[in-house]
Amino acid sequence: MEVIEIKDFITLPCGENPHQIAAIAKIENGLNYDILSRNKELGYTDFLNLSEAVKVLGEFFDVNTAVITKEALICSVALGATLDEAYEKAIDCDPLSVIEATAGFTKSVSLNIAKQLYQMKVKNIIAPDFDKEAFKFLLETNINIIKINTPLYELQGFNEKDIKVTPFGVLVQEQNLSKLGKDNFVVVTETKPTQEQVEDAIFAWKISKHLKSKSVVVANNLAAKAIIQAKTNGAMSAEIAMDCACEHSKDSVMALDGAIENIETINAAVQGRIGLIIESGDGKNSKEILKHANKYGVSIIYTKIRNHRY
Repeated sequence: MEVIEIKDFITLPCGENPHQIAAIAKIENGLNYDILSRNKELGYTDFLNLSEAVKVLGEFFDVNTAVITKEALICSVALGATLDEAYEKAIDCDPLSVIEATAGFTKSVSLNIAKQLYQMKVKNIIAPDFDKEAFKFLLETNINIIKINTPLYELQGFNEKDIKVTPFGVLVQEQNLSKLGKDNFVVVTETKPTQEQVEDAIFAWKISKHLKSKSVVVANNLAAKAIIQAKTNGAMSAEIAMDCACEHSKDSVMALDGAIENIETINAAVQGRIGLIIESGDGKNSKEILKHANKYGVSIIYTKIRNHRY
């Protein structure tokens, strides 16, 4: 195993809580960014939220994308014909979470978006650029403005190693660089999805790759309608996702980070009138789940790829 050297720490205002001391150290070939706001001091949780946003921006680097992160979790993601459209669709997914959140964009932020984010009391905005009028407006607010100088396509798999410090030792693994291809994208049900549903499935799957495990993403029209993650079982995630998506779940896509393990999960999808499910399909009960899907006319795509993230 290669040696990883960490040095030259910069002290942060505090850690996750005010009584915790925290610091950050730059890494070799790290993200090139500038803090353009008058307040140059970002906090511990700011860096966590910005990091989650950057993962999504790298995944959708070549299209108009908006992402909202908070509590070190991805709250909503949407694509649009314009950046303003992507932003509006992203806000619709979880409006309450936008308050004090971090907003990320793949294109230059407009004055319209800047004003709306200010009204929503967003804490951080990260993007590759800002329109002149938007930057002038944001500079007079207390919002942290972060400009990404690194090309967005380079953000995919940006960190080579995933490192966690535990009481048992330092765990190191390679980053999850999974991608969908023809060999691991198979429709296995009698009911076939529409082209629009397939596009939504790919979109939702790319989001689920960056969520905490036992996640469920409900998506429609290239916008997340519900994102649920970090639960202890998939059935709970599915049921909560259906409640959050409400009427938007009808004919939508449901993406999981692994396989459906129990009948309750697909029952929740059926009750929400989900049109297509994308999952790994390598679970112990996958054959039973497949029969249930065929019974109710739900399409399923198998990927044979697990994207668990703990």
